[in-house]
Amino acid sequence: MRCPHGTRAFIVIMNGNNKIVHFLSASDRINYGDLLFPILFEKFAETENFHIKFYNYGVVKSNLSHYGALPTQSYLKLLKNVKSKGGKLVVGGGEVFFANWRVLYSFINPMYVKLCSNNYFKRMDDTINLPKYILSRNKVNVPFCPSKEELSNTSVKIYFSSVGGEFNDSKESDLNKKLFISLKTSALLSVRDKRTLLSMRLMGLDAKLIPDSAIIMSDVFKKESLFGKISLINFKVKDYIFLQLGRFKGPENLKQFVEDLKKLSNSLNLKVVLCPIGKALKHEDDILLKKVKEMESDFHYINPKNIYDVMFLIANASLYLGTSLHGVITAQSFNVPFVGLNTRLKKVESYIQTWVDDSMVCLPFGEVGRIESIYGNWDFKTINSKTAIQKEVVKENLRFILND
Repeated sequence: MRCPHGTRAFIVIMNGNNKIVHFLSASDRINYGDLLFPILFEKFAETENFHIKFYNYGVVKSNLSHYGALPTQSYLKLLKNVKSKGGKLVVGGGEVFFANWRVLYSFINPMYVKLCSNNYFKRMDDTINLPKYILSRNKVNVPFCPSKEELSNTSVKIYFSSVGGEFNDSKESDLNKKLFISLKTSALLSVRDKRTLLSMRLMGLDAKLIPDSAIIMSDVFKKESLFGKISLINFKVKDYIFLQLGRFKGPENLKQFVEDLKKLSNSLNLKVVLCPIGKALKHEDDILLKKVKEMESDFHYINPKNIYDVMFLIANASLYLGTSLHGVITAQSFNVPFVGLNTRLKKVESYIQTWVDDSMVCLPFGEVGRIESIYGNWDFKTINSKTAIQKEVVKENLRFILND
C-alpha cells in the first residue's frame, strides 16, 4: 500500500479484522469540533462505500445524541474490544498530543473538579492518579497515544488522523521514550499543523502533514442539507458576523472589546450573532457571550441545540470571529472569511499559517479595527482554491486509513 500522497485509486480489500474500526476521540463532551470527528469519519466511509464495523469511543461512555453527536463507549470498553476483536484503532483528530487523564476527566466530571479544590484530595490524586485508574485501570499512560502493549494486542494497527499538540518535557524522559516507540510503530502518524510537525521531528519522528479532517464537512454536509438538521426555525438574521469566545480566552477589557465590535458592525453594515461552540466544563463559551449580550442588546444571542445549528450559523455568516480552531475550520470549509482572536492561542494561529497564509495571525482583542481591512481584502479565489486542495488531501488520508 502506497502512502496517502500520490495515491489516487484504491481497491477496497477489507478481509477479517480490517473491517473493524475502533475510533477514539474526545467526543464525549459538548465541544463542537471534537463531536465532528467520528461523524465525519463514519459518513465519509459510507460515502466511499467502505463497509466497516464502526465502534466509537471517548474516555467515558456518553450519549449526546440530543446534540447531534454519536454515542461513545468507554475507554475500558475500548481496551476490552481491541483485545478481543482486533481490527484497527483510529485516533480521530483534535489537540490530543498529549492530553492527560486528569485534564480530560476535568472536562467531563464536575464532582472531580470540585474535589480537586480540596488540598488533601489533590495531594492524594497526585499520588494515585484517580482518573487514570477509573478510566483505564492504570493500563494506559497517555489516553490518546496508547501503545500496542497497553492495548494488549500487538497486531492492532494504530492510525493518528490529523492530530495536534506538542510533546511535554525532554526527549529523554521515560514517558517520552515510551511515546516515541508507540508513535514510531503506528501505521500512520499524520498531524495537522507545522507546530505539531516540528514537535514530532524534534523527537525524531517522521510525520505526515495533513489538514484537520473537519475541513471536509462542507462536502459531507452540503449547506442546503443543513436545513433539515437545524432547530433554528425562527432565525431571520441576514448579513452577520458570527462571534465565539471561549470562557477563559476572552479579552481582559470586555467592555472596550464590545464597543469596538459595535463600531465594526456598523461600519461593515453587518449584525452580530453570538453563539457558543464549546459548552463542556472549562470551555463554557456561553458564560462570556451572555455577558457580551448584556452589554450590547442589539447583538443576537443564539443558544445552539445541536452541532448543526453551529455549522449552519457559521456557514451562512459573512464573517467569523473567534477563539475556536474548529470555528475557523468550519468557516474555511464553507468559504467564509475568518479572523482568529487572542494572540495566546498558538494552535489556532499555527493552523491558519500552515494552511491559509503564513503571514496571518490571531489578532489581539485591542485591534478589532484591523478586521475591516482584512475582510475587505479577503482573497476568496486563492483561499477557496487552497481549501479545495486540502479537502482532497484529507480524503486521501482517510482512504488510506480505511483501505490499509
